[in-house]
Amino acid sequence: MQVGRGTSPAPNSGPPREGHLAGPRPDGATPGADAAVLDELMAGLQAAARSIVPGFLATMPRAYFEETDQATMLGHIKAIIASEASGVSQAMTVVDEAGNRFAVISDRSFPGQLGELVGGLPTDRPLRSARAHTAVDGSRVVDVFEFGSAAPPDPANAAHCERLDAIVEHARTQAPDVPADRLRAHLRSCSWRYLRTVPVAQVFQHYRAVEGVRASGRASVEIGDPARAGEVSVVLVVGRSEGRRLFESVCRHLGRSGIDIRDAHVDVLEDSSRDVVCLMRLTLGMAAGTAPAGSGATWRWLEDELLRLVHVDDEVVRATHQSGGRSLLEAEVLVALGHLAHQILVVDDPLAFARDRIVDTALRHPALAHAIADGFLERFRPGSQRSPDPTERLAERIGTEVDRQDEQLILSTLLAVVDASLRSNVHDPGRSALCLRLDPSLLAAPGRDEAPFGVFFVHGRGFDGFHVRFRDIARGGLRLVQPRSAEQHALEGERLYTEAYGLALAQQLKNKDIPEGGAKAVVLARPGVDLERVGRSFADALLDLVLPGSEASRRDVDHYGRPEQLYLGPDENVSTALITWIVDRAEGRGHPAPGVFMSSKPGAGINHKEYGVTSEGVTVFLAAALRARGIDPRSTPFSVTLTGGPDGDVAGNEIRILHRDYGPHARIVGIADASGALEDPDGLDHAELLRLVGQGLPVSAFDPARLGPGGRLLTTEDPGGLQARNSMHNRLSADAFIPAGGRPGTINASNWSQFLRPDGQPASPIIVEGANLFLTPEARLRLSENGVLIVKDSSANKCGVICSSYEIVAGMLLDEQGFLEIKDAYVAEVLARLRHLAGLEAGSLFRERAHRPEVPLPELSTRLSRVIIRTTDAVTSVLDTLPAEDAPLTRRLVRAHLPPVLLDRLGEALFDRIPAPYLAQLVASTLASRIVYREGLDWLEHMPPDAVAEVAMRYLREDDRVDRLARTVESSDLPDRMLIADLLREGGPGAALRRGPTD
Repeated sequence: MQVGRGTSPAPNSGPPREGHLAGPRPDGATPGADAAVLDELMAGLQAAARSIVPGFLATMPRAYFEETDQATMLGHIKAIIASEASGVSQAMTVVDEAGNRFAVISDRSFPGQLGELVGGLPTDRPLRSARAHTAVDGSRVVDVFEFGSAAPPDPANAAHCERLDAIVEHARTQAPDVPADRLRAHLRSCSWRYLRTVPVAQVFQHYRAVEGVRASGRASVEIGDPARAGEVSVVLVVGRSEGRRLFESVCRHLGRSGIDIRDAHVDVLEDSSRDVVCLMRLTLGMAAGTAPAGSGATWRWLEDELLRLVHVDDEVVRATHQSGGRSLLEAEVLVALGHLAHQILVVDDPLAFARDRIVDTALRHPALAHAIADGFLERFRPGSQRSPDPTERLAERIGTEVDRQDEQLILSTLLAVVDASLRSNVHDPGRSALCLRLDPSLLAAPGRDEAPFGVFFVHGRGFDGFHVRFRDIARGGLRLVQPRSAEQHALEGERLYTEAYGLALAQQLKNKDIPEGGAKAVVLARPGVDLERVGRSFADALLDLVLPGSEASRRDVDHYGRPEQLYLGPDENVSTALITWIVDRAEGRGHPAPGVFMSSKPGAGINHKEYGVTSEGVTVFLAAALRARGIDPRSTPFSVTLTGGPDGDVAGNEIRILHRDYGPHARIVGIADASGALEDPDGLDHAELLRLVGQGLPVSAFDPARLGPGGRLLTTEDPGGLQARNSMHNRLSADAFIPAGGRPGTINASNWSQFLRPDGQPASPIIVEGANLFLTPEARLRLSENGVLIVKDSSANKCGVICSSYEIVAGMLLDEQGFLEIKDAYVAEVLARLRHLAGLEAGSLFRERAHRPEVPLPELSTRLSRVIIRTTDAVTSVLDTLPAEDAPLTRRLVRAHLPPVLLDRLGEALFDRIPAPYLAQLVASTLASRIVYREGLDWLEHMPPDAVAEVAMRYLREDDRVDRLARTVESSDLPDRMLIADLLREGGPGAALRRGPTD
């Protein structure tokens, strides 16, 4: 055991060696003098022991003796005796031999003390538990911190088993519906010390709280009866929490608020799925001047404050105290408004309007900052009797009270954010993050020419996120971004909304074949935070604002006034476990179609990675591009480079599909992913690549023995490995490059020329964008001008979102069991539809290119999408006015879009189960894409909207008439009747319209 002064452990000096005192002394002292010193020292220690030990045993709380073994307790007493005998009174740290248990012993307790101690603990390992024991008379405090794994109950120990049985039996009598096996699994995750010392009824209460937190993602706070007058007992349960950070934050904040932590017990629980929950039991001493224990106001304040504390960022806690003790809620609002204002101001000057500077500026003007935050809170407070300063009055105050023009702009932008906030969950005390529905015009800027339909902003602990959509009914993935360094996080933070906007707009262009418009959610997390917790908080906050009857809808005024539905799908860093949690959470909160809110749930959804849905479409466009370059991939060898690893969705499945469809003709000569670069000019070994795909491994796991003579593997840990990875797509020559992973803007205006050789030839003459926004618009244009055939992302990877759309329809029409009954057939038909729709667009694009070789293919792709979307909007606007005789024609479009197994299962009933707005979008998008893919851009591109709608409906009627003619041909005896019928269907409707009215 090591003992040290202060809060840092001292080296282990150990006792003196035997005979040391009797040896010769360099100062000439005699052995007799040594004996006298020893006798005096022993007498002093004995006197100190007689004085200290009885008081220690009498005043330390019962929990201390229950949780501390005798050897450890003796070590604490020895340290106290040594301190008292020396006449020096100060804190001591006692460390066990393994260095896993730290006990800090002091003779006084003060608010914030525990927070200071936690801040001085080692940071190289997670905190397992913390226990604070204060003597009844306040004369002594023993704080014990433990690291490493807690000792669980021993299944071979009869006493342990008896205790667990008692807890399970108590649960059976109190709540027979609680599964005993799940309760036992929870108990096995607890420490034996906890199970032994906490009463049976409380263990069960804690279990119920832990289960509720795991299901909801929200913290639980229970205020109990005080053990003594002037004290409050608190049980705080927080999921997905960093135990050390949370405990330190609670201790410091309560300390700054004048509240002393008399006793604390912190246990970190982890179930079989590694879902971590922090269970914190506190006894708080109320500071002088506060309301007495049991006062309703005090309880309410404490509960709300702790609920907010566990869900806010450290920046909010700092702002609370920098602003002169404002509430956590007001500080949270100010920080969130500042982060949102940053996304507006950074467009003009990233240096002048850094995020931290925006918040600091607000705090330097506390009166104005308070007025702005108060205005936000009152804007959403139901039945508020107070009128905050009106916007005009605050704007005047900013102009007169603030001298610097840049600071005026910052405060004015904060004020603009308040006015543009239409819906919020700010007054829901249990919310996991602050969510705002914004007027999209707030974030308008050069380059963002098309206004979104809706924008949501979410600010939570360690993250900010946006959900952007371009139509009321819209779909797009949820992307979690977590840079590795603070510097990279700051850079990513400057373009967070720009990325979300750009991805949503790209999604809008690719969603042309389906009822949903484009949307995207992008969440930026600080390095080191738990991404799973971030994803849960973000999704739960969105549910607050879109679910009718939610706590937020009851507590906050709605300035938007219309119902909204959001549809999410998986994207970067979204795990299967997170997908499952979001769907289950939506269901638990009463979402009418939880599988529609978040697609791709295992079993009940169509997992994109499992079925390779995005890569199926990428491969179709790759084949079309190769044929346009004179390469038939089924008969001619071709080479490919990829970014994105074998363990990724798009890249891994692309490797698998290339092997499936083209076998040895497809030579993959280079792959780069986060782990490194893998290169072989002769083609990488297919079998080894498929092994990596099957096992979900990155390129760094490739067996070097399977490389050819010219091959090499460089990981990012190898010298030059990082550069090799980042430059792979520029260095290696191939027939086609498929970006199937990587950050947006990897090839951009400043580096596109690196893709070209000194002679001007590109590294690859074909680029098929499997990853969104891998090339910026200028990079696409410049490379196109240099002969590169680029299949834009809105075309190349559209099949992922089409698959999600089919999953939405199935979720609207069938419950989970009904879907599972037809899943195999449904997935097979969806995959066939994906390849068909990719083929239709690829054929249309390359026909347009043949007619317009001077127009870059990305521009043709964008124009094709915009014509289809424009036509969809025009048709949607007139569907309600169609005569009744057109109803069979529109229903025929629905049947043509849906997989046959749904039609066989539901028949005409499906038309009653699909919501009318969605059904209208389905009809319009199906008709629009059919017309444009068949007839090309010229037909509708420059036509006025009213004329577009009229021509589209005439086309629908002619399409039906031509189909009847084709069926007549099919039933005839004409030679080549099937070919004739196909040609009629393909070109007949357009020809009929061009011919004009006939009798």
